[in-house]
Amino acid sequence: MRTSAHRRRNARPGVNVVEFAVVVPVFFLLVFGIVEVARGFMTTHLLTNAARAGCRLGILNGKSTDEIKAAVNNVLSGQTISGFTITVTVNGKAVDASTAASNDEITVVVSVPVADISWVPGSHYLNGNISGRYSLRRE
Repeated sequence: MRTSAHRRRNARPGVNVVEFAVVVPVFFLLVFGIVEVARGFMTTHLLTNAARAGCRLGILNGKSTDEIKAAVNNVLSGQTISGFTITVTVNGKAVDASTAASNDEITVVVSVPVADISWVPGSHYLNGNISGRYSLRRE
C-alpha cells in the first residue's frame, strides 16, 4: 500500500520545474513594473522639489531666469536625473523673470523624458515626459 502511494506522488517529477518556469517570468514582470512605477513617482517628487527651490528664489525681486535655472540645477545635481529641461514663465509667458512685477505669477516647470530615468533595459522605446511644476507670486 505504501509503495503504490509513493509511486503515484513521484510519477511526475518535472511538474514543479515546469510550473516554476511558467510563474517566474510573470512574477519578475510584476516586480519590475512596481519598481518602475515607484521610480516614476520618486522622479516626479524630485522634479517638483527642484521646481519649488527655483520658484522660491524666483519670487525675490531682481532674480533672473538664469539664476532660477542655476538653483534648479543645484538641486538636481546630486540626483540621478539627467537630460531635464527647465521652463520659467511669468504669468504664462516665457519672459525673463527679472521683468516680473509685484504679484506676478512665476511658474517653474522641470521635465525629463521617461526613457532617461527608466532602469529597465530597452527603455529607449518609451515615450513621454515626467514633470514637476511649482508656481508662486512675486513679492
